[in-house]
Amino acid sequence: GPTTGKRMLEQDFSNDSPMSYEEKRELCANMNKLPGKKLGSVVQIVHDRNPKILQQNGEDPDEIEIDIDRIDAATLRYLENFVREAPQQEQQKEGKALIPAPPRPVRGRGAGGGQG
Repeated sequence: GPTTGKRMLEQDFSNDSPMSYEEKRELCANMNKLPGKKLGSVVQIVHDRNPKILQQNGEDPDEIEIDIDRIDAATLRYLENFVREAPQQEQQKEGKALIPAPPRPVRGRGAGGGQG
C-alpha cells in the first residue's frame, strides 16, 4: 500500500535479522551524528526496549553510554531506519549520548588453554 505519511510512531519492530559488525559500526556513527533531540528519542527507544543497557558515565553525568552489543536486533533495525530518516547535523555537545562502536569479534584464535 501507499507509505505516504507513514509515521515512525507505529514503531515497527518486525525486522529482527541480526546485524553484522559493520552495520553496527555504521549505526553507531550515524547515531552519534544525530541532533540532541533525535538522540534523546534514540535513548528513549533503547530504554523502553532494553532498560538495563543504558549506563551513565561516572565522570560526566550528562553523557549516557549505549552498549550497542546488548541491544536486541529488532531495536537495532528500528534505529537503523530512524537515523536514516532523521536529519543529520554537525556534531554538537549538548545532551550528548555516546554510542561506542562494538568491539570487533575475534575469530580464529588457536585452540589454546582457556584463559581468564
